[in-house]
Amino acid sequence: MATTYTETPGNFCEIETFVETEIKEIKSIFFCAKGVFFYDACSFQRHSNLADKEKNILIKYFKDRGIVIFISRCILMELASDRHKLTKEYIEFFQVMNSAKVKVVIFNEEYTYDILSECFSTNEKINEYLMWAVRAVKSPVSTIEETLKADEKLTSEVIEGKNLKSSGLYRRFFAAVRGNKEHEDNLGEELITICVHILSYLPGVFDGKLGVLTDDKGTVGKISSMIKRTKPHNRGAKIILFSTPKLVQHMFQEHIEISEDEMINLISQGTSGNIVVMGTTAFDLKVDEKISMTSRELVQKIMEPNGIHIVF
Repeated sequence: MATTYTETPGNFCEIETFVETEIKEIKSIFFCAKGVFFYDACSFQRHSNLADKEKNILIKYFKDRGIVIFISRCILMELASDRHKLTKEYIEFFQVMNSAKVKVVIFNEEYTYDILSECFSTNEKINEYLMWAVRAVKSPVSTIEETLKADEKLTSEVIEGKNLKSSGLYRRFFAAVRGNKEHEDNLGEELITICVHILSYLPGVFDGKLGVLTDDKGTVGKISSMIKRTKPHNRGAKIILFSTPKLVQHMFQEHIEISEDEMINLISQGTSGNIVVMGTTAFDLKVDEKISMTSRELVQKIMEPNGIHIVF
């Protein structure tokens, strides 16, 4: 039986008081935040299952750095999956972040329009950002491509740039693709990529304000490909991409109070066998896409001066 998805989990009421959903407040949160990190489903799942000690270290890092967590609507759909409900681990993760005063936003992807409208005065300008982002992200085999193939009017507007004066284009596009979400597609990651790409062009968004927490190499490939397709003089602010190992290395380098065992527990959560990262070790001349070692060996490399530089 095909997996079906719902935009609002059946037990959403259990997290409703822990998250922000109102666009007026979301706009204020976005502009005031020091950092805005979008969670991918795979990383959210891993981090929600951490032991309390490691989970609290991660959340304290978010709080101390002024980072706001954005959960896109499509990622929320993936977290609810075919059960149409969030697991107790996910609910507890939302609750603990809220208790620690870390703001968590449920972000409908079409809210990018509302945020951009604070800075750009015409729909044509705002819709152009969507057009360029979708062109760069969509692939020959994807839910986005199939949605556009089935809707000539949407294709003419989003891809061909017709009727750019429309104020409802973001809402219609994102609602259409979410409605066509399929099991194990890459829609959540693609929509995060579109959103961060668009938001990176806002005036005042500095390099590193926008980040994506993901342990999916496909997501990194999407964002990296989009950046490569965009000419340097047309690029927005730089976007941070954090896998769990890269985040742990960053936290260590930032002198976060974290022990060797705690780093091992963070890196190894939700995995089995060796950890595979992309990066460079001492004397490497180029990035190796398959550095494989145990979680303990990787942490020891992280703690060793010039031991390893994790790219992803």
